[in-house]
Amino acid sequence: MTLLGIDKPTNTIQVKLWDEKDLSTSDRRQEHLEILLCQKVQIGEDPALCEQVLNYLYLSAFQQKLNRITVQKEKERSVFTSLQQVIITSFAILGMFAFLAAASNKSVVRSSRVIPPAIEQQAN
Repeated sequence: MTLLGIDKPTNTIQVKLWDEKDLSTSDRRQEHLEILLCQKVQIGEDPALCEQVLNYLYLSAFQQKLNRITVQKEKERSVFTSLQQVIITSFAILGMFAFLAAASNKSVVRSSRVIPPAIEQQAN
């Protein structure tokens, strides 16, 4: 076994932990690295490589969380902007309909006040 600079297992606990091969998730791998780091410290070996890997895992997990938050905020902002545009367009269309309705009502009122010439001559 040459995982992280280990040439041969120094005790049976270490053999058991790394022979499990349960490294399917990032959390499990991180847990195993933490165990390995503790074992290296206990037996007096240099844990620098394990520390570097753990720091990388912590930072990458943190970066992934930040990325997820940023994407979520961007989606929310996009939805808000789209909704805002729909509302503005709706009010613009309603305003045009109101203007056209008011303009057509004025023309109807004006045309009803106009007295046809034949009726005007009969009144005189």
